[in-house]
This record gives sequence, structure tokens and C-alpha cells, in this order.
Amino acid sequence: MKHIISVGAAKVDITPEYGTQLGGDIGRYRPVEEIRDRLYARIIVIKANNKKLCLITCDTDCIIYEIGQELRKTIAEQLKAEPEDVMLHCSQSHSSPRVGPFLLDHCNIIAPKLKWVCGDTPAYNDLFVSEIVKGVKKAMNQLVPVRVKFARTIDNRCASNRRYVMRDGRVKTHPANCDENILYCEGPIDPEASLLLFEDFNSRPVAGILHYTCHPIHGYPKRYVSADWPGIWSESVSRKLGNDCVVGCLNGFCGNISPRDHSNPDHRNPDYSNDISLDLMLKHLDSTGQKLIDNLQAVNAFPIMRSSHIMNIPWERPPKKTISNAKELLKEHPMPIFLDSRNERISWDWVLAVRDLDKQHIIESDPDYKFEIQVFRIGEAAVIGWPGEPFVEAQLDLKLRAKAKYLLAGHECNSGDCGYLPTKKAIKNGGYEVSIGRKLIAGTLEKATEKTIETINELFN
Repeated sequence: MKHIISVGAAKVDITPEYGTQLGGDIGRYRPVEEIRDRLYARIIVIKANNKKLCLITCDTDCIIYEIGQELRKTIAEQLKAEPEDVMLHCSQSHSSPRVGPFLLDHCNIIAPKLKWVCGDTPAYNDLFVSEIVKGVKKAMNQLVPVRVKFARTIDNRCASNRRYVMRDGRVKTHPANCDENILYCEGPIDPEASLLLFEDFNSRPVAGILHYTCHPIHGYPKRYVSADWPGIWSESVSRKLGNDCVVGCLNGFCGNISPRDHSNPDHRNPDYSNDISLDLMLKHLDSTGQKLIDNLQAVNAFPIMRSSHIMNIPWERPPKKTISNAKELLKEHPMPIFLDSRNERISWDWVLAVRDLDKQHIIESDPDYKFEIQVFRIGEAAVIGWPGEPFVEAQLDLKLRAKAKYLLAGHECNSGDCGYLPTKKAIKNGGYEVSIGRKLIAGTLEKATEKTIETINELFN
């Protein structure tokens, strides 16, 4: 019996309405006031024999666990598959909305008129879910037999490690440009760009998955909507392949990776302002995208497989002193501590005090986070999905030690609730991702890396 792999793809518009709160920030009022480019969810359904996989890449900041799980369950019912067969990836554009709140406000501290502090807009959450469900149905109706191609290349012009060891031994995230106290950059980047392409037997490109690794932060902290480099690059490559080809981008483990090079003197130049910086990055990625298209080679399409594992990882418990300080601060300041006359910026200390009490409530309800490791095998390629914001060292380790010939890893898959996943070394060094952004116990990154390598190797044996 001849094996056939079929793929169907669809693209749905998930652009928010004006006034929707944008994500990627803490305690800042950021209603949409301008739409620079549309946001999309790109849905790719892969079918082989009785197996179906669904990969969805979204031009959104992140999605919370509860909404992500419910959406995957709904999609799985449509596909007659399992929720684990659905990978829901958010690019983490800092000029797009969150899907679900940043603050749960279990203690009912935040007044109704200030609910924007929670970080999301409920009406947008509903729109997001509704459009994706429609898109999956559309993709299912467009299944065609395909073959698979792959290409990869190197481009180190667009990303930098944003953590620097200073002369006092501490680590700073985003230090001042060319700060004379910078000693060295703490870690590496992953310069690989790749493209996994599905084309029909008339050589018509049907769908593609791009992969690169960098925080999409160009729109922060402004009030315009943009898909940033992952979404804009996806559209650029789609046009090169033919506009009916749906191309999504899997943004890699970029917890410590940024487009800003703080050791580059030219970074001070006005040409390196946020908008121009994005233009420059897109110029580089445009040429890289063309190189990927030119280098595409046929690869094995079979087998189509999936493996998913849940690790129960303990939450990092806030010290008792942290909780008592949070309660004391909120008792003294039951209303937010505003930093501006327009009441549009709130002290991080106040917001994080609310979050600390949320943490305590979550840990009392369930002391463990359900950390899902998801692996799709598509012939010679492994597509990896992790929640949260892992450091790039884990991705490089996967590429070095796992048996897959080609590997595309995505962060913020299915849930962003677990925060940053730094290395043990980075946790010792400190910095923003460790002090404020980390939610799970030390060693989570290393444990998840080992389990992922084990999972990939089982699939590829």
C-alpha cells in the first residue's frame, strides 16, 4: 500500500478591535490606537492514514493554560483526534494582545474600571477562539496529497543574547548600550533559520513552517498592533512561494534572545530606533527567506507521529516574607500606585504584589504545573512545542543531541503561564528573567531538555 500524506491549510484574521489591551507589558494601559499590519492565525492540518496533526501559529503575545486546553479539545473533536495532536503556538509579539489574563486577581483587589491591569480583553479572547475554530474547519476542507521539502541556513544578523555579565559579577538584562561595565555576554544565540514546506504533486506550495529564534519586541511599549518579525516574515515568504501558500513561523526558545545588540556601538544611532530596527531585521530575513526557498530539498515525509508527555513541575514558592510584604503593600495602597498624571502606568511593585498573592492561591490549589512536552515527527523532521519562555541553551542542546535530522522548536506552545525557563547557571547569576519572570523551580529547563531528547529519540528509533 502506497503511503500518502495530505495537508490542508488556512489563514484567519485575528486582528483586535481598537481599544483592545495589548500584551507584553506590566501595569501599563496600552489600548490599540493604530493597526500597522493585520494579525493572523495560520492553521496546518497534516493527515497520514488515520493520523491527524494540527499546528497553529498565532500572531499573539501568549495564551493562558485554561483557554489553550479548552481550544485544543474543541479542535481535536473537529479533527476526530486527541488534544495532544494539536499544537497551539503564540509568537509572543509585544504589539499584540494576550489571550487570557496576566493577573487572576483572586483577592478581588482591582476595581472594574481598571481591569486592563489584568492584561487581557475578554471580548478579544472570544474572537480568537471563534476564528481559529473556523480556520481549522476550512483547513480540513482543503486537504491535498503533498510531498515534503526542507531547507536551513544561518543568519546571525538579527538576534543577540540580551543578558550581560557586568564587572560587579551581576547579570543585567538589556543594559545600557555599550555600558562600560559590560564584561561579557552570558550566553549564545541560535542563528539557524529553516523552512519545512509541503507542496502538492503539481509542485504548488501548499503550506510552510518557518523557524527562527528572537523576542518580537519592536512594538513595545507603543499602542499599535503589529505581528512583528514572525508574522511579517511569514507573509513575505508566502508571497515568494505564491499567496495561496499558508506560511506560519515557529518562534524558538527566545527567553534570553533579543533583536537589540547592546555591545554594538551603532545601536546608539537613530537608525537603530525600534521602527527602523524592525525594517532592518525584515530586510535581513527577506534575503534569508529567499535563500531558504532556493535551497529547498525533498526529504522523507514518513512516518507521521506524535508524542506528548506531562511533567508535574513544582511552582517556585514565594518566600513568606514576599507574601507578607505584598499584603502589607496592598493594605496600605488598596488602589494602584500610579506613576503618571493620566493614571495609565502603575508601579510594578503594586502589580507584582497582586501577582504574588495570585501565586499563593495557585500553589495552594495545585502545587505543580502541568508542563507539556510535545513532539511531532514529520518524516525526518521533529517539531517541538514547549510552554513558557525557555532559554536558547535548551534548543541548542536539543539540536546537538537529539536524533532528528531536522528540528524546529517553538516556545509559548499551548500555555504561557509558566514564565521564563532559565538555565541553572542563569538562576545563580540573577537578572530580570530570574527575579521577576521565573515561576517554576530551578532545574526545570534541564529536566525538560532531557525528557524531550528521550522523547525525540524514541520517535526516531
